[in-house]
Amino acid sequence: MIIESIKEGFGLANNNLQLVLLRIAVTIINLIVLFIFLGLPVIAAIAYLGFDLAQAKDLLPFLVRNPFEFVSKYLALMFITGVSFVFYIVFTSTLFLYALGGTLGVLKNSAVNIQYKFSMASFFKEANINFSRLFRLVSLLVSGVIVLFLLFIVSGVMVAVIMQAVTESGSALEMFFSSFSVLTIVVFSIIIVAAGFIFSVYSMIALVMEGRGVMDSIRRASGFLKQMPGAFLFYVILFIGIIAVNVVLYTIQVSFIAAPLMTPLIYLLTAFFRNYLRIVIWSSLIVYYIKGTDYPVYYAGYEI
Repeated sequence: MIIESIKEGFGLANNNLQLVLLRIAVTIINLIVLFIFLGLPVIAAIAYLGFDLAQAKDLLPFLVRNPFEFVSKYLALMFITGVSFVFYIVFTSTLFLYALGGTLGVLKNSAVNIQYKFSMASFFKEANINFSRLFRLVSLLVSGVIVLFLLFIVSGVMVAVIMQAVTESGSALEMFFSSFSVLTIVVFSIIIVAAGFIFSVYSMIALVMEGRGVMDSIRRASGFLKQMPGAFLFYVILFIGIIAVNVVLYTIQVSFIAAPLMTPLIYLLTAFFRNYLRIVIWSSLIVYYIKGTDYPVYYAGYEI
């Protein structure tokens, strides 16, 4: 089922290559917005701090000697830069979720209906339908991740305090158990966070596939993962695969450093292929979900 889902994922992605171009367009928009929200304030700051930058060797000692004076002197610029960064994060997150809603909606329609043909109208329709629900789902899931992170911090602090007390006692056996406890907490936390991320991905897929609310989508994703525990392995395989491919692409980019004329072309090709692989991953996950839930329209669509 894993190999079949990946194969059909490639086929689904190939039928919707326009989504790759849309992802590239989103990336370009993000770069433009990055320059507007962060580049311009930085340029303004450089212009304002021109006399200080001319004496850059004295700027760092001044910051070290008089940090409060430095902050008070340039508080307005720091505030503007901070606000610009927040606006940039909000804009890019919104754009990402909007594009993701359209992408998943298009892939779903294409997977369940073999006669479906991509169009910009259908993409924006799906994006408008899925965006608000994806936003609520991601907000809830991010809140859960923050809680897990805080629990991890608290646990780490508690273990650090215990380790310090054990170290003072000087017992080798106690030192071993304390070190083992720290390692266990770290490994367990990594596993929990990774499982939470995978659960979030399948929750987004369930939300788009089923067209239900946030809590119902979470319950359906939970039920799907209980019924198909291999879904965790499937995602790990996809994750390892994309890491391996990205290593190869990075090696190719590095190998063309000596040929400056080819560098822009290689960069564009690798950027296209990276975005293509992301569409393949989402396509494969959707196909796997359809197969695992016996989605009724899936069979009707492919038996035409």
